[in-house]
Amino acid sequence: MINGELIDLRAGDYEARVATAGATLVHLRRSGRDLVVPFDAETALPCGWQGRTLVPWPNRVEGARYTYGGEEYLLPCNEPETGSALHGLVGWSDFQVISDTAAEDGDSDDETVDEPLSEVTLELALPASYGYPWALEVSVRFALDAVTGLTVTTTTTNVGAAVAAPHVPGAPEGDGEPLPAPYGVSAHPYLTRSVPLDECSLTVPAVTVLDADPATMAPAGLRSVAGTEWDWREGRVVGETSTDNAYTDLPDGLWEVRLAGGEPGTVVMTAEAPWVQVYSGEHLFRRGVAVEPMSCAPNAFNAGEGLLTLEVGESHSFSYSLREDR
Repeated sequence: MINGELIDLRAGDYEARVATAGATLVHLRRSGRDLVVPFDAETALPCGWQGRTLVPWPNRVEGARYTYGGEEYLLPCNEPETGSALHGLVGWSDFQVISDTAAEDGDSDDETVDEPLSEVTLELALPASYGYPWALEVSVRFALDAVTGLTVTTTTTNVGAAVAAPHVPGAPEGDGEPLPAPYGVSAHPYLTRSVPLDECSLTVPAVTVLDADPATMAPAGLRSVAGTEWDWREGRVVGETSTDNAYTDLPDGLWEVRLAGGEPGTVVMTAEAPWVQVYSGEHLFRRGVAVEPMSCAPNAFNAGEGLLTLEVGESHSFSYSLREDR
């Protein structure tokens, strides 16, 4: 139970494994071909946040602190080398299975034989804390389809705001009411073609890249990708190029990130988020590329770029899909 309960899904040629710890995508395969870098969830922890759900912020909060509504909040610093709070508060929490659905292509009429699952929904109650005084309910639905592949939908509801007390932080107030919860969401799959990333062709349809301070990874300004090594719009071989940058100015509506090479076909990530983090996976020996669609920019809790806010009782849903094109 190192990564919680492990749940296997199947639909047509696709199969996936999900871990309840962190609502994590452990592997996704089509006809035995890995579409994301897998890990052994039975015996080991994932490297580099593989497949984790990132709530209530993606990426980094600079200095592991933020000011909101005139109040300063301190967060756990889980990336000491940059002094940041990284990837939210739920990535290592154990979600509970609240529903599952059998695949339509189960091949047995014997009622004593379990039908393969094609869908599972996990849920977590995240209590309020000193650094984040709002209580959230987070559900993550993994739905596998024989044609369209895997769709992951994260829905988060603000279910309460803590009131400040002597020496105890609470949600800041405005006009006598608690302010809505600051919020962002992402996920952390690593796309792969089972060959070194250097040999793969990557397409990212983003016009603008966010530079980052190499010491702290704090945002250091936006610029056009044109004429830089981070221009992936036409698709090109990755080679020795390294990136751990957020990209924006993506197409309106659904956009696609594509990775081809090695295995036949192309892995396709589809989302309509305004930002995407692309990381060339040095911590995973460049076996794949992390593609993280994000609802907001890095350090949004301080800078505010793309930051969402959830009133008590309000929900937000966020989806991405993965498939293989042949």
